[in-house]
Amino acid sequence: MTTLPDLARRALQACAVSVLLALAACGPGTGGTGTGPITGVFNYAGPGFSTGAPCAQDCPGVTLQLESDRVEFIAACQRFIYIGPWGLDEQGVAVLEGTLETTEVVNGQPQTTRQPAVMRLQFSEATADSREVALTMRDATGANLLAPVTLQQGFRAATPAACGAGSE
Repeated sequence: MTTLPDLARRALQACAVSVLLALAACGPGTGGTGTGPITGVFNYAGPGFSTGAPCAQDCPGVTLQLESDRVEFIAACQRFIYIGPWGLDEQGVAVLEGTLETTEVVNGQPQTTRQPAVMRLQFSEATADSREVALTMRDATGANLLAPVTLQQGFRAATPAACGAGSE
């Protein structure tokens, strides 16, 4: 026989589950606002740009790969990496604090330096599978490292060359 305290406990549990489900439905990634975590893998690319020696004129393309817990941007002699969950705000913007690796060839040997950097991604639509994204990068002090670069989904760029393999 079910007692009154058992019924009250079950009712309270059912109510708690309903509240948790309702709160989860309002959270990021559930649609409506365009905010929330990213699911899937999205690739963007664009034409190259001068990043300094050795890439001074004929620069290969750049790539951006977006995953639910990882973002990687690769240009000649530069690589930005962010590891962790991320999402977009209502305007289709993601701001990611990661690490910028810059490789220079000194006396014939590649030397890589790492520094904190902040990447800002502005998607053309408020989703990570937009047709294009504008990418900006700043260092920890706010100085501009990379002016806005527009990348397109599905664009076939040449793979960035190994540092030192480009023009001198």
